[in-house]
Amino acid sequence: MRVLVGVGLAIVAASASVVRADPAAISLVNDVAAGKKPALVVTANQPVAVVTLDIERQEDHKTFHAKAGPLRVGQKAELPVGDGKSGHATWKGKLLLRGAWGESSNEVTFNSQVGGANTGGGVNVSYDGAHLDLDKGVLQFQVSKPIVRAQLTVVADDGSEVARVDKSLAGSAANKWLSIEWTPSKKNVLRLELKVVAANGDTKTLKLVPWSVPVAHEEVVFASGSSTIDKAQEPKLDASYQKLFDTIDKVRAVEPSLDVKVFIAGYTDTVGNAQDNLKLSRDRARSIAQWFRDHGLAMPVYYAGFGEERPRVKTPDNTDEPRNRRADYVAGAEEPAFGRGRFVELR
Repeated sequence: MRVLVGVGLAIVAASASVVRADPAAISLVNDVAAGKKPALVVTANQPVAVVTLDIERQEDHKTFHAKAGPLRVGQKAELPVGDGKSGHATWKGKLLLRGAWGESSNEVTFNSQVGGANTGGGVNVSYDGAHLDLDKGVLQFQVSKPIVRAQLTVVADDGSEVARVDKSLAGSAANKWLSIEWTPSKKNVLRLELKVVAANGDTKTLKLVPWSVPVAHEEVVFASGSSTIDKAQEPKLDASYQKLFDTIDKVRAVEPSLDVKVFIAGYTDTVGNAQDNLKLSRDRARSIAQWFRDHGLAMPVYYAGFGEERPRVKTPDNTDEPRNRRADYVAGAEEPAFGRGRFVELR
């Protein structure tokens, strides 16, 4: 997840707002009275053992640290930012969450205002990734005060605008789920820009970046029961490596600030014990992730094993089906929806 102001799934949270980082929803309180501190509010979607925030104020390069946890599902923790210094500030840092599900590391960038003339009058927007359906063209969100309208622009990863919606929401209630819809395009969505307007004229803009794309590749063939990559298979990985960078270069030409990660998901056929297959698929995915890292991939790489889940070809148990001994390569700004909370970062 990346949160950027002015432009926040990766998220780029414009002028404040909210972002989602599985396994938690994260909202931002950035317009506060004099003497108060801005804060990130973390709401656990899954049990969180610890959450830490390390952040720097860009104007004077002072650094601050905050920590909370453990959190139960639904429990909130407020992580204060800074020292209460009055005025406008820009913040950059890292939010880290750990739990039994693994670890989630998220870059955050946002603006804050302490003691400003509009303190307390702004409208805050909250968003949860579970309420975005790109296939159906529906985004749901919450606002801190009644709004009169919402405007949404949808941009594809080739830079083209595929939808623009202006929806009246007069009479809407604060802190209720609101929705805005658009007609989906066959193009891959790069970002959504949502602007909400309150009855008193206050506005807030979110830039949501849910971009992800599968990377076409030729499957690496492993020896039975092995997770070792044979030298003869490396040309396949060389080709995949190039396709990966071609894909990333294309989207970064449109969105230079995009924080791209690579996800490797491993699968097996149904021969053998399901638990053994789960471990084998994870080990094979890690081997591929490690190969990419060893050959110069500098961006974060995550891997997960799914064993016999999501077979490409459905078969009875104990069926030797080569097409199910596979891996998915995904480049994206956040975890693929099919494996949220299961991917582990390669260290």
